[in-house]
Amino acid sequence: MNVEEAKRIVADQKELVEEKLSMNYIKREVGDVSRFLVIPNVLAILGVRRSGKSTLSLMLMKELNVKFAYLNFDDESLYGLTTKDLKSIEQAIYEVYGNDVNYLVFDEIHNVKGWELFVSRLRETKRIVITGSNSRMLSGELATSLTGRHSDFILFPFYFREYLRFKKVSEEVPMSTRRIAEVKVELEKYMEVGGFPEALIIGKDQIDVIYNDILFKDVVFRYKIRELEKFKDFSKSLISYYSTEVSLSKLAKVIGVDRKTIDLWSFGLENAYLIYFLPRYGEKPRERLTFNKKVYVVDPGLISRVAMRAKDKGRVMENLVALKLFRDNQLKGLYYVKGKDFEIDFYDEVNSRLLQVTYTSDKIEEREIRSLLKAEEMLRAKELIVITYDIEGEEEREGKQIKLIPLYKFLLT
Repeated sequence: MNVEEAKRIVADQKELVEEKLSMNYIKREVGDVSRFLVIPNVLAILGVRRSGKSTLSLMLMKELNVKFAYLNFDDESLYGLTTKDLKSIEQAIYEVYGNDVNYLVFDEIHNVKGWELFVSRLRETKRIVITGSNSRMLSGELATSLTGRHSDFILFPFYFREYLRFKKVSEEVPMSTRRIAEVKVELEKYMEVGGFPEALIIGKDQIDVIYNDILFKDVVFRYKIRELEKFKDFSKSLISYYSTEVSLSKLAKVIGVDRKTIDLWSFGLENAYLIYFLPRYGEKPRERLTFNKKVYVVDPGLISRVAMRAKDKGRVMENLVALKLFRDNQLKGLYYVKGKDFEIDFYDEVNSRLLQVTYTSDKIEEREIRSLLKAEEMLRAKELIVITYDIEGEEEREGKQIKLIPLYKFLLT
């Protein structure tokens, strides 16, 4: 690619960026990620395709009120770009934006093989944001050369508070009886449609487009998968196991492929942030590797559109709780717990709390309480929580306080 061609692409994208910056966007709950933009640190905004990573990076630049350059490497005009072409891209950026640009936003730059050294060089003098829909993008030379000088933030589709903001429904608590009813109505809709911005704007049929893009652009193409029908069956089957323990060995037999292939496919789906695996807690690291994991899906809208089984409201609730915990903890220190005669949905080791999810609007079953007490005895967690559909209060058992929190309130905290 010559410099003139690169300038045309950079200039075309600059016009689109200026249009986007003039629009109003839903404020995302991401904290102060701008604190990571310190030379030579690189901010990596990662997450599933169409979750709003590009928009978030532009909103960040707008809030900082800085001069920046932006380039989306997912542009078909840049398909097949090589490391040699990046020199022309860099020159084009300076000619279009000016030599004094100090912030650079590179969208989906992992599409260019060898991008790591390019970014590693620029970070010495520029503040850089990179986005990507592949969790392994920082496992190559960039991670080695930065030696810890990058900060990763995982962005999810709109979670419930952001969804309410999009719907122009107040998300502040405490709430009046009328507003609680309004929020619960929206929660039912959110459990069906989910939080992909495009799906909320265009319609839930757009979820099918997003799903296929994730499968083919982020998994099939990247991992050179040839058995497409079997892979699609596997992906649909895995999503159908949402909020439950899954045996990849059994799935391999059902689909008709070997375990090595299934491991690669699940690896690809996880790296594309389509699904998340939750490990079972074990006192020894080796134990955690041998246990089956539970699987969760990145957005409830995908469950509604893709899962083969009839929708189970309790499992959808559990999936929503999982997503909030993943977001809040950025995937760190989360497990499920299983004993001889009990099971706990979530152990949040970071915040020392045990959480059980149950779809009940009447009375908490005794087995849920007993399971929490048994797990607490084993793990000595500081907080015991049962997340219900709409029961709120506290119960005391054996000197332990157990909080009962409605799902809508938990999602808004």
